Amino acid sequence: MKKIIGLGICLNILFFVFLAKATWFNHMPIYLKSPTFKYVHPQENPIKKIRNKISQVNDSIDSKSEKPKKLISKELSKLFDTKTNDSLPRVLLIGDSQLECLRSPVRKRLKDNGYNFVGSVIWYGSGTKHWASTDTLNYFLRNFKPDIVLIALGLNELFVNDLDQRALYAQQIKNKLDAAHVAYYYIGPAAWVKDKGITKVLAETFGDLFYPSHQLTLARAADGRHPSQTGGKVWFDAVASQITRQGILNLSMVKDTTYKGHDRTVILKVPQE
Repeated sequence: MKKIIGLGICLNILFFVFLAKATWFNHMPIYLKSPTFKYVHPQENPIKKIRNKISQVNDSIDSKSEKPKKLISKELSKLFDTKTNDSLPRVLLIGDSQLECLRSPVRKRLKDNGYNFVGSVIWYGSGTKHWASTDTLNYFLRNFKPDIVLIALGLNELFVNDLDQRALYAQQIKNKLDAAHVAYYYIGPAAWVKDKGITKVLAETFGDLFYPSHQLTLARAADGRHPSQTGGKVWFDAVASQITRQGILNLSMVKDTTYKGHDRTVILKVPQE
């Protein structure tokens, strides 16, 4: 009898373990090796099928072989949402680590107002240079197929001095979006100190499609630099109001609703300078 009881307990434990894995699987971020998207990091990627296939690929960022690139593209294509309601405008959120506090309020406000939030791409440590000089942006535009892109980028560039070069990077990002015929709105960096000019550069490049986040007073996370989760909500509330006033998106509706599930999140490793 004790053996039967013990076996029953073990089976129950196994059941809940598999249930937890099945539930968590859809919430796991996708880790890619930046910046060219030829490879998926074999140790950090939680998708076993991809990990096994990528293990045979030579981990050389300068490889000119098209076979690894095609292999990864084929596997990654399975991870992009193809079952969403395409009758709803598709919105993609991209940027640097500021997205950690923006993802949730962005997702909720978009869902409150009937938009299709297709996901987030967080490139830690990135700046305009990285998004302008790699195929990163074009890659995700092709795969997520957004109607509008929200960009939160620039916190890593508050102290840069090469402003003429940064202006070129910002213009290259804008050109890529225009060439893809995708609408966009640039959420300026939520600076915790006065920058050396990057905010002005971005504002001049994107004009009316730029939000001056540096003017807000936001609660900060433990590092004192990034906005906290509370700060992120206040931040996007202000951005949403401006976007609505300008007629870019109608984000006027705020519902007392909690949405289940998680948005699709792609996480890119810190770029190598």
